[in-house]
Amino acid sequence: MAVYFCAGRREDPFSFSHYALNVPLYTHFTSPIRRYADIVVHRQLAAALGCGPAVALSASELQSVADHCNDNKYKARTVQELSIDLFLHAFVEQCGSLEDKAMVTAVLEHAFDVLALSVGMVKRVYCDVSTSSVKLGVKGFQHSTEGGRNAIELHYQSSQAPNEVL
Repeated sequence: MAVYFCAGRREDPFSFSHYALNVPLYTHFTSPIRRYADIVVHRQLAAALGCGPAVALSASELQSVADHCNDNKYKARTVQELSIDLFLHAFVEQCGSLEDKAMVTAVLEHAFDVLALSVGMVKRVYCDVSTSSVKLGVKGFQHSTEGGRNAIELHYQSSQAPNEVL
């Protein structure tokens, strides 16, 4: 996730570059009615261009503002993700279980992430017998690394093996 920072508090010139755009100096902001960080950038640019009053904040104070904005941006993102999870839980609670085609997007040592294709959500499935794998009929699993890539082999109870490979 991109973060806000005060240029006066960074010594590394690569901090100002944008990799994808391949430009050495870059700042990002939108309309000043959207986020406080954008208002701060607009005020800084106006002062630098002589179109507005000088900003009476030190580099340290600007960095504190940037840190606060980063913290709130992270909190907003977290709340949004939790809200989506809460809605999904309420939906499944009301409508019953959801069967969907899914694609494995990541494999970890004791879990894997799947993308439920029809709803576009990524969820983690834990392989430990004490958690969600019991509901899947998994009696055990084996993690391995093949060519630098993680792999998990799931061992099903014979009567509950899925029709297709997970």
